[in-house]
Amino acid sequence: MKRIIESIKEGIAEAIFPSNIYCICCGSLIDSSRQYALCDVCMKKFHWITGRTCDKCGKALPDTYKGKLCYDCMRIEHTFEKGFSCLTYGLHEREVLLDHKYNGKGYLAAKFGDILYDRISCEDIQPDVIIPVPISAGRLKKRGYNQSALMARQLSKRWGVPMDESILVRRKETTLLRSLNPAERRLALSDAFAVKAEHRLTGKCVLLIDDIYTTGATVDTCSSVLKDAGADKVYVLTLMSGGN
Repeated sequence: MKRIIESIKEGIAEAIFPSNIYCICCGSLIDSSRQYALCDVCMKKFHWITGRTCDKCGKALPDTYKGKLCYDCMRIEHTFEKGFSCLTYGLHEREVLLDHKYNGKGYLAAKFGDILYDRISCEDIQPDVIIPVPISAGRLKKRGYNQSALMARQLSKRWGVPMDESILVRRKETTLLRSLNPAERRLALSDAFAVKAEHRLTGKCVLLIDDIYTTGATVDTCSSVLKDAGADKVYVLTLMSGGN
């Protein structure tokens, strides 16, 4: 019943405020045929990850790069099985992501969730549950939504895999990680996440969703917690990935 009500609400919202009128990046007028509500120009400007990628984290690799792992993954042993990402974090990608997170444009999650679906549905993985990386209670109250949970919900709807944002919780607020080096990030995230005791993940395959992957500190910490709670495998899917 809850899903039906949500679907009706979304249908009404789409009828009143159609989502494919303006490009989500530059704001130019578009028609409903434009994929992800991006105009042709912005579609070409985005750095889609379609070529070689790191075998572990999924970051894009230059064609001239000879290794199978990126420099980060050669130095760091990750706790997740494999990562996948859709876009490299550049100027235009940054603009829409910041709009989504900080400028009240939660509705962009529907388009981002579609991007996630198109990226992951062709991979040979069958998760039992989709889990978004949680944000702190303080940030949730200020922002009004968890951007990763909104994307995960759209992905779940498209893919038919259940999403549960109640399983993984954030115990504490952390310093903004972008100002920290990799070692400091991992220290700051120590004991930041937990799995609620009533959830049983024994033998489950989890797909962990986050908006951006840099060093992997956040998803590594979450993956460790999920595996400690019994998860057999944890895969990671992010909308964007970037450098340190």
